[in-house]
Amino acid sequence: MRCIHLLLAGFAIGWAAVAAATVPVPTLNHRVTDLTGTLSAGQANALEQQLVAFETRKGSQIAVLIVPTTTPDSIEQFGIRVVDQWKLGRKGVDDGALLLVAKDDHTLRIEVGRGLEGVLPDVTANRIINEVKGINRVTYDITSKPPGTIEWE
Repeated sequence: MRCIHLLLAGFAIGWAAVAAATVPVPTLNHRVTDLTGTLSAGQANALEQQLVAFETRKGSQIAVLIVPTTTPDSIEQFGIRVVDQWKLGRKGVDDGALLLVAKDDHTLRIEVGRGLEGVLPDVTANRIINEVKGINRVTYDITSKPPGTIEWE
């Protein structure tokens, strides 16, 4: 019995260490959150205004998050944690979208709520990323990466 208690205590300590090592999800205060300083204040404000106007016109909510890294999480895991915490989109409609950029990891992803899956499927998300990003060399292995994820060199 003592052995089981020691095993459970060891597991709890190990799990706490892993959980503490994950990148925290920032609080959603604005539609554009840049934790890397990549965007100037003017650029972030202009993008924010475009997203507000889009939300006013269409109803769907879009947020942009730029982080240095998502490590040790994959961008997919971190993106899910962000959308779970931020709860983008209208309640009951789930029509929010997140553009997530992990700058130092050279990855970006679009997470889409269920209410937008028909409008913005993975194929379209990939095309948007490829067209908008304007990266000279994009490496994308469709067999090993989940849809909606791009890595660049």
